[in-house]
Amino acid sequence: MPIMHSRWGLIALSSAMLFGGLSQSGWSAVPDFKQQAFSLPASAESLVVADLNDDGLNDLSTLVNDRLRIYFQSSNGFDFSADFSEIQFGARAVGWDLSNGFSGNGSTTVIALLDGKRAVYYPIDDRTVLEPEVIKSDLPGFISSGVSRLHFARDIDTDGLQDLVIPGAGEISILINDSGNFEPPLSIRSEVRLRTQLNINRFNRSVGQTIRIPLLDLRDVNADGNADLISRTDEKLDVFLAATGDSYFPASPTYSLDIAAIEERLGDFDIDTLDFSNLTGVLALTHEEILEDIDGDGIHDLLLREGGKVSFFGGSATGMDLEQPRQVLRSGGNVLSTFLYDENEDGLKDLWLWRVEPISVGDIFVWLALSGSVAIEAFVYPNDGERFARRPSRKVTVDLKFPSVMRLANAYENLNSEVDEIQDQGIARTTEADLEGSLEADDLVVLLDNQIQVFLDTIEPGQDQEFLGALGYSRSRNNYEIDIREILDNVTLSGDPNLDVARSQTAAVSIDLGSNISNGDLVAAQINSDQLDDIIVFTSFDASQIRGILLLSQ
Repeated sequence: MPIMHSRWGLIALSSAMLFGGLSQSGWSAVPDFKQQAFSLPASAESLVVADLNDDGLNDLSTLVNDRLRIYFQSSNGFDFSADFSEIQFGARAVGWDLSNGFSGNGSTTVIALLDGKRAVYYPIDDRTVLEPEVIKSDLPGFISSGVSRLHFARDIDTDGLQDLVIPGAGEISILINDSGNFEPPLSIRSEVRLRTQLNINRFNRSVGQTIRIPLLDLRDVNADGNADLISRTDEKLDVFLAATGDSYFPASPTYSLDIAAIEERLGDFDIDTLDFSNLTGVLALTHEEILEDIDGDGIHDLLLREGGKVSFFGGSATGMDLEQPRQVLRSGGNVLSTFLYDENEDGLKDLWLWRVEPISVGDIFVWLALSGSVAIEAFVYPNDGERFARRPSRKVTVDLKFPSVMRLANAYENLNSEVDEIQDQGIARTTEADLEGSLEADDLVVLLDNQIQVFLDTIEPGQDQEFLGALGYSRSRNNYEIDIREILDNVTLSGDPNLDVARSQTAAVSIDLGSNISNGDLVAAQINSDQLDDIIVFTSFDASQIRGILLLSQ
C-alpha cells in the first residue's frame, strides 16, 4: 500500500492498495493492537508497504536520500534500528518501483530504471538484497537526475506480463513483453511532466521534483477483443489499434485528431476583441472530444465540439475517417459543454448540449455587493442509432444562485478561522479502515487528544454520483436549482465530515498512545498477515527524525 510522504513530514495515503488481500468476514469487534514505536530519518519519503522477501509478512520500504531502505518484518514486528537493508542504485537518474512481474516466481521485488537506459530488478533472499539482474538494456529513455518513484512497468496489452513504458524527451517508448522478449519500442509523442512541488502549511515546507508518465488509456476501441492504445497530448489525440502481426501496436497511429489545428482554427483569446456585454462568449474558443460508442455497435465513435459546432464521426473495425463527419450540429449561444447520457432509456446515449446565459461586466459589479443567479440550460438531442435528432426533444434548466462576492469572501475567512481554532485545540486526523472484517461499512479511525478512537461500521460505502445524480435529476422535471448559499451554510466547520461524525458518537474503543502528538497524522494499511488493517500513527518530526507508533492488530 503506497503511502506518499513528502519531505519534512507531509503524509498522505494513496487511494489504491499496491498489494493486499480481500477482507475476511467473521470478526465483530476491534482486535487488540500491539504498539511499537518507530523512527525514520527526516529525509525519508515514499513509504511503501509490501512483502519483499516472500515470508507472508509485509515489509516497509522508504527512500532515504538516494537509497531505498527496506525494514523487514518478523513475527515480533520491526527492528527499525538494525534490521534493514539498503539499495544503492548506482546511477545519477533513477526511477524505481515495486513489481511482481520480473522475479520469475511472482514474488514482489524492487525494479529500477537507471539513467533511462537500463531496467533492472533486485532479487531478495531472506533479508539480503542481491545484485541487480537486467530486465532490458539499451533503452531509448531519458529521466532527470535524482531518485523518484516511477511507474514504468505496466501490463499494456493485458496479457498478464509487465511491459515497459520508458519516458524520453517529448515522447514515451512502449516495449511490449512477449514471453520475456520485448518487441521493438513504439514511440508516442507525449509530455513527460517534470514539475517542482512546493507544499506549505503550518507544519511543513517541502521542495522537490517529481517525474510523471502520462496515464495511457487502454480500451477495446474497435470491439475485436484486444486492448487498443489511446494517447492524448496538448497537440494530438492518437489511437493505435492493436494488431495481430509481428508487433502488438502499429508504429504509427491508426487515426489521429490534430488538436493543435483545432485550436488554431478557433483562435486565441484577445482582450482587445472581448465582448464585455457577453463575457461567456469566450466559450466559442473552447473544444472537447468524447471517444466512446455512440451508435450502439460496440465500436468507439468520436464526438468533437468546437465552440457551438458539434461533429459526430463514426468508427469502424479498421479505424475512423476524421475528414467526413457523419453529422454536424450547430448551436447558437454560449455552449459550455456536452456529455452523453441515455435520457430516454432506449440503450443509446443521447447528446446533452449545455449553454450558459450571457454574463456582462455590469453583472459582475452588481454581484460584488448583491446576490445573483446564472441560468444554465441543457438541450437534449435524442440518438436514433445513426445520428442525433436535428432538434432537441427537451430543455433542462439549472438556476445557479449565489450570494454576493463579499459574502463569499467573508464566509471563507470565517471558515478558515473556525478551522484554525479547532486545530489549535489539538491534533485531529481521521482515516477509514477495515479493523474487524465487516463488508457492510468501513470503520472510522480518529487521532484526537493523543488517543486513537475507533468507530465501527461508521463509513458507508461511497457511491459515485454523476452530475445529474447529484442534481436529483428526473425525466419528469425540467427545472432545477443549486443554491451556493445553502451549501455554505451546511459546510462542515472542521473541514472533515468524518471528524464531525466522531464528535457526535461514542467510540467503540479508545487507545492511549502514551505520547504527546505535536504534529501528526495517521494512515491505515495491511501490514501483518491477518488481512485486517493496521494503523500507522506519525507523532512528530524535526530536522533529524520522523517518529511514530505502529498499531499492529493481533
